[in-house]
Amino acid sequence: MNEGALGMLQSLLGPDGVITDPEDLAYYATDISGEGEVLPLCVIRPIAVDQLCQAVTIANGLGLPLVPRGGGMSYTQGYLPEQPNSVMVDLGALNQIEDINEGDMYVTVQAGCTWATLYDALKERGLRTPYFGPLSGMSSTVGGAASNNSTFFGSGTHGAMSESVLGLDVVMADGSLLETGASAADGRNPFLRSFGPDLSGLFLGDCGAFGIKARVTLRLIALPAVEDYLSYAFERIEDIALAHVALAKENIVAEQWGIDPVGNQHLAAKGFDFLEGLGFVKDVAAASAGVLQTLRSVGKLAIEGHRAVDRSGYALHAVVEGQDDKEVDWKADRVRRILGPMAQRELPNTIPQVTRAKPFRPIKALLGPEGENWLPVHGLFPLSRAEEVSAVTDEYFSRHHELMAKHNITFSYLTGASSTSFLIEPMFYWKDRLHPFHMRHITEVQKAKYGKTPADEETREQVMKLRRDLAGLWDAFGASHHQMGRHYAYASQLSSAARASVIAVKAALDPRGIMNPGVLELTGDGDGLKKMTKFPEFPQDLLRDMRNVI
Repeated sequence: MNEGALGMLQSLLGPDGVITDPEDLAYYATDISGEGEVLPLCVIRPIAVDQLCQAVTIANGLGLPLVPRGGGMSYTQGYLPEQPNSVMVDLGALNQIEDINEGDMYVTVQAGCTWATLYDALKERGLRTPYFGPLSGMSSTVGGAASNNSTFFGSGTHGAMSESVLGLDVVMADGSLLETGASAADGRNPFLRSFGPDLSGLFLGDCGAFGIKARVTLRLIALPAVEDYLSYAFERIEDIALAHVALAKENIVAEQWGIDPVGNQHLAAKGFDFLEGLGFVKDVAAASAGVLQTLRSVGKLAIEGHRAVDRSGYALHAVVEGQDDKEVDWKADRVRRILGPMAQRELPNTIPQVTRAKPFRPIKALLGPEGENWLPVHGLFPLSRAEEVSAVTDEYFSRHHELMAKHNITFSYLTGASSTSFLIEPMFYWKDRLHPFHMRHITEVQKAKYGKTPADEETREQVMKLRRDLAGLWDAFGASHHQMGRHYAYASQLSSAARASVIAVKAALDPRGIMNPGVLELTGDGDGLKKMTKFPEFPQDLLRDMRNVI
């Protein structure tokens, strides 16, 4: 059957549209978290939406599992095939911006369009999407974010990516094309999210379990004319968590994020290599009105910026934006009034200023500063639980200090908040082999220096246990997650009515169970539930003790 299936797909997509080279398949079957258990039968790269529909029809007729892949920045095994003979769908060639509708203020893009491409095209017209991408936006795609949801640029005031979506074109398991939003009705354009029930929401964050995104329509706003940047130092993680919450409740910062002492040390150790040497001078100059004034400012930034990160404390960075100086000055003053009494002191604003000057850069942080493997895990929580969850998380790492020291596992924190949620994202670092995903994306210097690092399977397994265990701990505190993939529990945590509904939807939309089986704990077999990996050390005692203390 395999040869027949490949022949049919090659006939449709051409020889360049079907990838079967073993080395390439090994790369595609790897994400940031590591290698999958099986290789796909092939990877297809459609160049048109009609091609994608026809390819799905072929796969469905043959009963071949379909696994969609966006920019590849998953760290939850979201696109790693579980079943033999899977067909991975690389949407990178479906990357066109199809319609920038300035009259009705929306933009429609193909799913493989990157956030950087979209941002640059809209900026030329003085426009932007409200949420405009993750830090990895040079590689991450709009369709991938629709399938997994994401936050960062613009999230402080506009929320997650899903909140900027007006409509989707989704290829269903039978190859048909479903339009959601207002364009689901004949003769209407996608100017509104709903036409009756909100079908778009069903496919946002589904990890491709219900269908493959082909097009995404997003709202447009005027590009803010003025920005300002603020940075503050805090002593403890609980302190920075409370600061995030205070800003979130005001809904005045475009984005806010925090870095812990280890993260600050990483920046200092790199000597601002993450800013690409002195290249950021041009970036800041290009983003400002007065070149001479900017260059003088940047000279000061280069000096004070090193001081800002060469310290042992938590740093919170924030961006405010608006259409004139008066609006931005008011917001910046409000931030200072809120954070001034809470923080140790105000810091130079180098990091948020440079980050906004050029939002999307080549990914250079897939390894730690000494070539370590890097692997995040995150949780989203109600604002009211930010302080409690921060303390519990920090206690969790203290509880496992000896184990981590034994295996030379280190960690750092990234924190953040939108208007309705608090984010905490610990990142693990450990010495280990570099896998195929690393080798495709790291620099040549990193390859030469760290490419032959020996494998350390024992330490890797300890990291995976800690990571799974931490996700289990967070679930007890009401966590939600973006990029659910195959790492976070979903279906097993739903109420009985919600779980039955999700399983019924999966069965109705994907009766053969071919759409990315295994994500969200959903399959196409039996009752539709996949048995989730048991948490290796669910810390019930810690939960009890911490709830008595906090």
